[in-house]
Amino acid sequence: MAQKVKALSDEMDATLQTVRRIATELRPQILDDLGLVAAIEWQAGEFQNRTEIRCKVFTQVEEILWDQDFVTVYFRIFQEMLTNIIRHANATEVDVRLTEEAGRLVLEVRDNGRGITEKEVANTRSIGLIGMRERAALVGGEITFAGAPGTGTTVRMQAPLPAAGDLPR
Repeated sequence: MAQKVKALSDEMDATLQTVRRIATELRPQILDDLGLVAAIEWQAGEFQNRTEIRCKVFTQVEEILWDQDFVTVYFRIFQEMLTNIIRHANATEVDVRLTEEAGRLVLEVRDNGRGITEKEVANTRSIGLIGMRERAALVGGEITFAGAPGTGTTVRMQAPLPAAGDLPR
């Protein structure tokens, strides 16, 4: 009986660790504590360590504490971009750029993989692409997908930066 209790306790501990890991990956504390730039750099490092796909990040934004919903949208879209690279791209390198252009925050992710096709972009059953489009729309943004066989894929997300009055206090 003691062995069964111990085994059950170990299983519960493992389940709790899994739930914590998933919660952290969905919305890491670094996003709240240090902001979007740090969270993207952290996620890129995790991606590179997990997949051995080189992931280089370039950021050129003066980050202030943007609205939580705004940064969560960007972070979750970034995660989906990386997930798609793992699943579909067969890439060996990823370049990430986070910049501000004309009052818009632009996240661009390029890989050197097989390249997304127009047919794949237009697929109305692609849950990942649909989810990214819907998330982008939540913050008044848009997302584009471009690629060609053998040249890789570029995904570009952009949305208006929150106005000063829209920032949390």
